[in-house]
Amino acid sequence: MITALEVVLTQTLDRKPFAIVRNLPGLDAEMTPKQMRSLAFALALAAGDCEARPMGKRSFLTVPRSYSLEKIACAKGGAQ
Repeated sequence: MITALEVVLTQTLDRKPFAIVRNLPGLDAEMTPKQMRSLAFALALAAGDCEARPMGKRSFLTVPRSYSLEKIACAKGGAQ
């Protein structure tokens, strides 16, 4: 299982928020419910960060981000 979600925040040609997730689990990923919740929460955080950043007028501004799944699980109190 991955320990951090690696995301590049960018934009589309028409200046809309867009993200590239570098390391989603592949086909037939085996995950516990806790791991799935951590991944879902990290994706929701990335979506919020993607929408919150300003879009460039002339060039594509890319921002690499890493969301620690272990820290998310701990911050949520080890939610089941």
